[in-house]
Amino acid sequence: MKRIIIITILIFSILPVFCQEYKIIDTTMNKEIELKEMVERLGDYDVIFFGEFHDNKILHSLEIELLMMFYHKNKNLIISLEMFERDVQPVLDKYLSDEISETCFLAESHHWPNYEADYKPLIEFAKVNELTVVAANIPRRYASMISKQGMNALDSLSQEEKKYVARKHKVFDDEYKEHFIRTMQNNMAHSSKMPAGMTMDFDQIYAAQCIKDDTMAESIVKYQSIPPRRKVIHFNGDFHSRKHLGTAQKIQILEPMLKVAVIAPLMCENEFTWNVEDLPEGEFLILLKDENSKEK
Repeated sequence: MKRIIIITILIFSILPVFCQEYKIIDTTMNKEIELKEMVERLGDYDVIFFGEFHDNKILHSLEIELLMMFYHKNKNLIISLEMFERDVQPVLDKYLSDEISETCFLAESHHWPNYEADYKPLIEFAKVNELTVVAANIPRRYASMISKQGMNALDSLSQEEKKYVARKHKVFDDEYKEHFIRTMQNNMAHSSKMPAGMTMDFDQIYAAQCIKDDTMAESIVKYQSIPPRRKVIHFNGDFHSRKHLGTAQKIQILEPMLKVAVIAPLMCENEFTWNVEDLPEGEFLILLKDENSKEK
């Protein structure tokens, strides 16, 4: 009981009051709703994608708040994370079941630098409430091999290593690829870290992006299908699920009957506004103030 109280204090201590710093839009009705209404409407879905900007504190605060509210209504729940890779699933499971210490978990889990501030509340909430957490992503070393050597790089993996990679790889020449390459080119153009004259094989980098989506989708479907079938909330970078592309698209290919919802963040200049063109981004939009626009 004491431990539950301590972890509850930890979770609530990182929830700043952001009530005036975001708005939620139900894109089906094209109107603003409250967080509790979004939670109610998400109850009809099998898999929920929460797309985040990894460095946005408002979104991280909303993630744990939504998780707590959703769990209150439906305890038959699985949490899935882009931020942990398949090969650390045993370590994650041991920590959640109290078999190893947090120090050991952090030493062996390849956690992201912002784990303590942004993802620990999700893990601790899962631990207290005995929820399954899926380390959904491909180990980054394998994705890196593909980005540098192409898909044939996977042929060199042992059968043991191949367990950490999706069995089926699909690289589509579609809107997702077009948006991915355009984003990469823009990032490179504004990066001071890129050596002059350096060239990159965007097709291979895109293939690495796709294998991440394939692996996360396969991980989610695997755990969701274990009886009794449970709802999944998957947290990932916005790019992996916006417009039902990326990982969201790969899930629908694997399991067309699953009902999938996407929560997509949208940066607004000055006022909280959105357009009809924004509605296909997801079932729900989270409008955020663009901090850069305030400085102009």
